[in-house]
Amino acid sequence: MANTPLTILVAGPDADATRAVEDGLAGTAARDRIAVVHGLGDLPARAAALAPDAVILALAEPDRATLDGVFRLARAGACAVVLFADRAPPGAAAQAAEAGVAAFVLDGLHPARVRPILETALARFAAFETLKRERDEARTQLADRKLIERAKGILMQQKSLTEEAAYTALRKAAMKQGRRIADIAQSVVTAAQIEL
Repeated sequence: MANTPLTILVAGPDADATRAVEDGLAGTAARDRIAVVHGLGDLPARAAALAPDAVILALAEPDRATLDGVFRLARAGACAVVLFADRAPPGAAAQAAEAGVAAFVLDGLHPARVRPILETALARFAAFETLKRERDEARTQLADRKLIERAKGILMQQKSLTEEAAYTALRKAAMKQGRRIADIAQSVVTAAQIEL
C-alpha cells in the first residue's frame, strides 16, 4: 500500500475544514491523486465519478443528515471512508462502525496523523472486503452443495440410482458440457419442477 499510488477524495464544508487533511497528505501529493471538494451536496456523485481508494471527510460537528450521507457512502463499500469530526452526536461512532466507516476520529485532526490513519483505514477496509468475499464464496459453495444434494435426490428417485451413481452422472454431464456440477444440478432441479 505504501508504494501504490492512491486516489483520495478529501471533502469538507469549506477550505478551512479540509486544510489539515490536505497538509497531512501534502508530502505524498506527487505520488497520489488527491481531489478536494468543498461542500458535501454532490459528494456521492463525485465519489462515483472519481472512484477513489478512500474518501476523507473533515467536519466540525456533523448533523444527523450529514452523518447519514457519510454512512450511506460507507455502506456502498466502494472505498474506505475516513471521518474526522470535532464533535458528534451520541451513538455516532457505533453507527459509523456498523455502516463500515473504516476510521472515525473525534477531535484528533492533526496533519501528522492523517497519513497513518489513512493507511490503517485502507488496511482495515481491505481486510473487511476480503472477509466479505470469503463469506460470499462460502455462501455460494453452501448453496451449490444444497443444490447438488437436491439434484442427486431427484436422480436417485427418478432413475433408481445410488447416491454415488447420481453424483457420478452429474459430474460426467458437467465434464461433457464444460459446465459446473452446480449448473447441471440446477438443470436437473428445474427439469423436475417442470415435470410436476
